[in-house]
Amino acid sequence: MDKNGNQRKIGQIAGILLQHPFCVALTGAGLSTQSGLPDFRSPGKGLWTQLEKMPDSASAVMTLQGFKINPEEFYSRFRLFLERILSAKPNPAHIALAELESSGYIQAIITMNGDMLHQKAGSQRVIEMHGTIDRAVCISCYQPDDGMVHWQQYLENGVIPQCRHCGGIMKPDVILTGEQLPVKMVMEAKKLLRESNLILAVGTSFSGGPVMNWIEKACEGGKKIVIINLTPTILDTVAEVVIRADVTEVLPALAMKLGAG
Repeated sequence: MDKNGNQRKIGQIAGILLQHPFCVALTGAGLSTQSGLPDFRSPGKGLWTQLEKMPDSASAVMTLQGFKINPEEFYSRFRLFLERILSAKPNPAHIALAELESSGYIQAIITMNGDMLHQKAGSQRVIEMHGTIDRAVCISCYQPDDGMVHWQQYLENGVIPQCRHCGGIMKPDVILTGEQLPVKMVMEAKKLLRESNLILAVGTSFSGGPVMNWIEKACEGGKKIVIINLTPTILDTVAEVVIRADVTEVLPALAMKLGAG
């Protein structure tokens, strides 16, 4: 991290947070990659990108329709991610965000990640736009269940998780291609963005989708945004401050600057 330029920018962000009492954090895959988890869509290295390179129409397998047709193949391809996610631990960026929340500098986290690392770090109000690996849901009776119990059993015995109520196939409660975003999460995220006066965007490149559209409209409506991300984003030009550096260095420094924790 550029010690001089970025320390100055961290001070700027701290000042903006002090002036704007309702801040919402928006987090993306750039946070989880620092905990050893692959992201989903980064060109050349994202999880889905890698799966799409595999034979036998892997991209079709990793959709809702593909899951219903061939859940065995879905799970065989998803197994590596499950193994990583169950062993992943929050990194300093997750912990710093939890500290900023507990100290009142941010009011909630809207995340594109479903890995539960925010919650493991201590964050209380987390809106998971793409679902969560913490839950499983039956594709027959739609009954939800504790996902971690099913995933541990699957990793131990290789048997596709089944519903304890009707015997149907259990699916990770994450959004696959062909599924809509959870209505409850959509309503809560939109409400938070309406109420906020500052967006702290961390580890996201704004790659598209409805959440990207909401953020654009929020900025057009006068909401301020600050961005911490390793690579440029399409919203850099409208941001109050942009820091292109490792989030695991910047966020702890920001929390320390504000005396959070």
